[in-house]
Amino acid sequence: MNINDKEKLALKVIDTWLDYRSRYSDFPGFQVCIRKEGKVLFSKAYGYANLLTKRPLTTKDLFHIASHSKTFTSCAVLQLVEQGKLNLHQSVLDYLPEFKNHKDKRFKQITVRDLLSNRSGLFRDGIDSEFWDLQKPFPSKDKLIEDVLSSHLIYAPNECTKYSNMGFSLLGLILEKVLRMPYQNVIETLILKKLKDLHTLTDYSDQQKNMFADGHSRPFLEQKRLPFKHVPTFALAPATGLCGNAEETSRFFETLLLGKGLLKQETQKELLSLNWSVKNTSQERYGLGLQFDRFPDRDLVGHNGSYPGFSSSTTHALGTKYVVSFLLNTNEIMPMRAVRSIIQIFSKVDSTFTSEEAKQAITGGPLMNKWRGLVFILTKKKGLGFSLENWAPNDEVMVLSSQNGEEYLCDNLTGYASIGESFTFTKDKDGNILSAKLGSYPYLFEKTFLNNLKETLLMPPQ
Repeated sequence: MNINDKEKLALKVIDTWLDYRSRYSDFPGFQVCIRKEGKVLFSKAYGYANLLTKRPLTTKDLFHIASHSKTFTSCAVLQLVEQGKLNLHQSVLDYLPEFKNHKDKRFKQITVRDLLSNRSGLFRDGIDSEFWDLQKPFPSKDKLIEDVLSSHLIYAPNECTKYSNMGFSLLGLILEKVLRMPYQNVIETLILKKLKDLHTLTDYSDQQKNMFADGHSRPFLEQKRLPFKHVPTFALAPATGLCGNAEETSRFFETLLLGKGLLKQETQKELLSLNWSVKNTSQERYGLGLQFDRFPDRDLVGHNGSYPGFSSSTTHALGTKYVVSFLLNTNEIMPMRAVRSIIQIFSKVDSTFTSEEAKQAITGGPLMNKWRGLVFILTKKKGLGFSLENWAPNDEVMVLSSQNGEEYLCDNLTGYASIGESFTFTKDKDGNILSAKLGSYPYLFEKTFLNNLKETLLMPPQ
């Protein structure tokens, strides 16, 4: 596909930033895929599939994409609604009569839409959720039914938005009842076969173990991240069982929200607009199997996921054509920040440079000193400097201006930094940036800085 000059600049910054974060953080590995208009704009894997073996992560390795599964389940439900086989406003008991004697009389008020929008009032993970700690297997279908029958609702149906894995698991039972086939076959028939060559799995199986990246703990034992075992999710698969990689996950979301072949256009419009505020949050909303996040600069829609040893986020930035998927093989909330940051970098570059300026711009980095690393975009009149030290580089972006193309000023530094002092750059004969200096503080090309650093250490590395 055609990538415009602004996007090329943004992608250079994004790749430099992600590569730097991979090498200077303790995360095992992560995959990133950025799509636009049905095509892959960027796809890359960083780090390791397993920290102990040091096997490099690839873009084909599978991850547990966890609660992304809810959006797949939602897609299947909405297809049956379009076909007239399901009614969102019908009682769950019309499809699952085994719950007609539920101990909580309010259960009969729950509709299919209540399950789909996390407004059923059901508990989140069951009576005993030790399966999330891998201390016992995930619930079977019989165990799921038993747990739901023996519980009281936390809230009345449609009273508030309260996340429930059990609710989406019941949607899996409804799909099975309506189509008279296992949930796995439902997803294969309604989604995977329509998206040819999409090798997403509906649940983990030991037969595919070699296809997976390994999930890792947070740094608990001796401050080390250690790999977890893989387990299937059984009856909770409609809520948290699906497995895929960033390329395949982003492809499904892009097709669902912006493409053709899964839902009708009018259903897509409703899917992108219908949502409710999540209880006790300020900017988070939940729709029909989708999470909505409202920020001052941009609204995002997609889904996040968390599974033992894995965390993930896929988002579409409303008002743009971008879909971003970020999969990490350890438990952190970082993917949610990373996908937003990727969108912000595209936006910042687009708003700062004209198309003509972008053609002439150069990038340079990582440039480092003992305090931080930076990556720059420069033209003769302006520039941007992004910090590489965290997962929100746009929060600290430096906006540069120049009168002579040699010295640059940054007016958005704080008074504790070198505000009012010039940025100067040294370049090679081809115009590539070799180093920078802010006032008297040098930033050296990474390799040069690391070589110099060895001379200052009390015990140089062997």
